[in-house]
Amino acid sequence: MENQKLGRQTFQPGSPPVIIGFGSAAGNKESSGPLGRHFDHTCKDDKFGAKTWEQAESAMQGLALDAALKRAGLHTQDLDLMLAGDLLNQCIGSGYAARAAAVPFFGLYGACSTMGESLALATLLLSGGYGKYAAAVTSSHFCSAERQYRTPLEYGSQRTPTAQWTATASGAVVATNEVRPGPRVVRVTVGAVKDKGIKDANNMGAAMAPVEVRLGQYIANR
Repeated sequence: MENQKLGRQTFQPGSPPVIIGFGSAAGNKESSGPLGRHFDHTCKDDKFGAKTWEQAESAMQGLALDAALKRAGLHTQDLDLMLAGDLLNQCIGSGYAARAAAVPFFGLYGACSTMGESLALATLLLSGGYGKYAAAVTSSHFCSAERQYRTPLEYGSQRTPTAQWTATASGAVVATNEVRPGPRVVRVTVGAVKDKGIKDANNMGAAMAPVEVRLGQYIANR
């Protein structure tokens, strides 16, 4: 079956790529939560042994990718493409992680959508025949995100009641266009920007709520 475009926003790969590996790493707060036992790597020190929070993001991406490759039965050099992003300027967390991987790299910036964006683009590239194996990776770090966007922790500012807590975590998946068992990405739907008039920069939850509602409705309908 050929690749198809359905309507204005949805793409259907003719040979849906298969997810053959996944991995994750998370900080101390996340490891103490209800999902804590499911992470591949956790650390009581949110710097993950590095000197800075930004370097910790790179370390988390490396750990998550290593776990995904191990489940896929692959090595870093087997990858044809790496698509990754984070919340930092110039995607430096992902850039340094990609430097260690030394494979063709797409740096992405989609904030909370980066994991979906990286997997969507990896799907389209693999279905187009531009490689056999691709990794989709993303990360965020509470401390580096605060320094980047809102109230750097060094300032000791009081957080507003609606302020969100950015996760200290990284996730990675490895996909292939080979015919193999596993979950397949059968369609990719790309969203369009809609301005809902949210003016409070700290209230990220309100800005993202419409997307989460639409996603919940889609899953329920499935």
